[in-house]
Amino acid sequence: MNRFIIFLVICASVAFSAELTVIAMDYNQQYPQKHKTIIVRGKKGSAFEATTNSQGIARVNISGGDTYTIWCDGITGEFDCGFGNSWHVPVDGYGTIEIHYDDDRFDLKGVNFATGKSELLQASFKILEATVKGLQKYDTVRVEISGHTDNVGGLEYNDKLSQARADAVRNYLVQKGIASSRITAVGYGYSRPRADNRTEQGKAQNRRIEISITH
Repeated sequence: MNRFIIFLVICASVAFSAELTVIAMDYNQQYPQKHKTIIVRGKKGSAFEATTNSQGIARVNISGGDTYTIWCDGITGEFDCGFGNSWHVPVDGYGTIEIHYDDDRFDLKGVNFATGKSELLQASFKILEATVKGLQKYDTVRVEISGHTDNVGGLEYNDKLSQARADAVRNYLVQKGIASSRITAVGYGYSRPRADNRTEQGKAQNRRIEISITH
């Protein structure tokens, strides 16, 4: 699961643009997020990109007078580092953004299967294509695809179903050119619930596919 803490200060400056320093660290602030792409997106349609250095620091000049969201690049594509927040940046200013996040595990949201089956539905391909691109970009990363279910149908049934679904995702990535040696697939059944299986909402949250960086 990804966790985020955002700290932003915008101060007055004589410049006609806003100069931002982005500091990206892991959630526990123990190590920098090295060589990661940071995207600053404006409500007016502008986008500015920078890459963090070995200390997790990136500097980017953006247009003032707009409201921005902060995005990061990961193995499943871009994700919202600002966790839904946005900030108005004055015309003349400078500031610092501290981003603390873990990006070693993602839900493959949008990956869906027919009920009780392991065939990928058409709607799954968008996020899977983004994952292919991410794995091509970060070509030394090894990952685990994990399948999870609710508790309907019993232990053995769900162990087999979750494994088959994880295998289906792995097979898709391999067919798209990702080396099979980089991907493992594990079905956990309902042994790792995220929510209460006694409710329909909880069951829906527990039915998921995750991708985790293992190396």
